[in-house]
Amino acid sequence: MAALRSTGAALAIAASMLTSAPACHAKPSTAIGVATATVFRPLRVVAVADMNFGTVTHAAGSGGTVTVSPGGAGAAFSGGASAVCTASDCLAAHAALFSVSGEPQRNYAIQLPASITATGVATDPGATAPPLVVNGLTLRTTSGTGQPRFDASGADRFEVGGTITLPADLPPARYRASFAVIVSYS
Repeated sequence: MAALRSTGAALAIAASMLTSAPACHAKPSTAIGVATATVFRPLRVVAVADMNFGTVTHAAGSGGTVTVSPGGAGAAFSGGASAVCTASDCLAAHAALFSVSGEPQRNYAIQLPASITATGVATDPGATAPPLVVNGLTLRTTSGTGQPRFDASGADRFEVGGTITLPADLPPARYRASFAVIVSYS
């Protein structure tokens, strides 16, 4: 029985040695990882000039459209729409102008809304000015007709034009609309 007791004690000691010793005696392996980051200048876009369709009128009972194009001078009229020209009014029509800055020599993208709704305040007492839609938004950048790109100093400019539709029998009113342009690196 003494032999059994000593064998049992030896087994208990051997079992505790096995559980406290590492299961594998392999040498650890080491690798070096690398973390990188590229930091660009933040994008900045500033409205320089608002889109302006000028002062317009339309023939009684007839609607029409007024279009201002990027890079164009003045407005183009169709249907019953026409300009009310005084020296400053005829020169006032132009596309919106924005300046944008970011990382030099990098491409960027411009996102425009599909359309803009302009709200108006009628100038005749008792009249109601219905909302007008500006659609057909067009874009032109200083960097060219392809992918917009910042120059060596990280600057560019772009213009946004569009077409406003005047319904028949529109009362005299002053209209205004705000729209967002979104600029992102591409």
